[in-house]
Amino acid sequence: MAERYNFHTPVGRFVSGSLTELRTKDYQGRPLDNPHYDFGVAIRKDDAALPAFLQGLTAYAKGAYAHAPTVQQHIDGWLQTLAGFSMKITDGDKANQKGNVNENTRGCFVIWFSSNFEIQACNAQNTQIDPATIKRGWFVDVAGNAAINGLTDGNAGIYMNPNWVRLIAEGDEITGSVDPNTAFGGAPVPTQLPPGARPVGSAPAVPTAAGLPGTGLPGAPATPAPGAAPAPGLPGMATASPGEPVTPATPGYPGILTPGA
Repeated sequence: MAERYNFHTPVGRFVSGSLTELRTKDYQGRPLDNPHYDFGVAIRKDDAALPAFLQGLTAYAKGAYAHAPTVQQHIDGWLQTLAGFSMKITDGDKANQKGNVNENTRGCFVIWFSSNFEIQACNAQNTQIDPATIKRGWFVDVAGNAAINGLTDGNAGIYMNPNWVRLIAEGDEITGSVDPNTAFGGAPVPTQLPPGARPVGSAPAVPTAAGLPGTGLPGAPATPAPGAAPAPGLPGMATASPGEPVTPATPGYPGILTPGA
């Protein structure tokens, strides 16, 4: 197995996965044989440090696969299409299987990291911190190492192993669900409400002898005046109290992935 390649990423936005929770299922909800931590960091395509970072990774991959010319050809093809070799990098401008582009990854490449060990994190002063304090949507850089998986078929690729995740700056937090406007799609608030519904924050109606308004339920029996005889037919009963058209990405990545650009 080839030696590992140590790297330090440009600053990007932590956009997916978790630094503290093991991933136990695949994308189809099936249990994983090897639960692990994984997360994605989106780095802008116009980041000045990105070309050297990507070219360093590809140079390592080609050298580590020097014994497999076919895989080297696949790596050359990846430089133009991001396909044919598992470099653990995806195009954030491309749509998913539902035809949607993630708004948090537009204009970025997303680098995917995984580890069987707990993620270590530090602040900008390189002092260790709890990784749980880093929220999705905040900005980080990652120090780690890459290693080829050793396969020479269509599954050939590399692993991206994070050693440290360093918190650089805060950003808008990314929650696990869509915002309310997207979820409801502009649907108006219904004005015809079911029986028993009342405006939010209003006090509940007090039961009366006439019944509960809007429910069709009978009210509580009236309390007899002091000294009055019990109502007929109710001997001994206690009285009641009131109670995303997507624009396809341009093929190829000239100036970013092309060696020597």
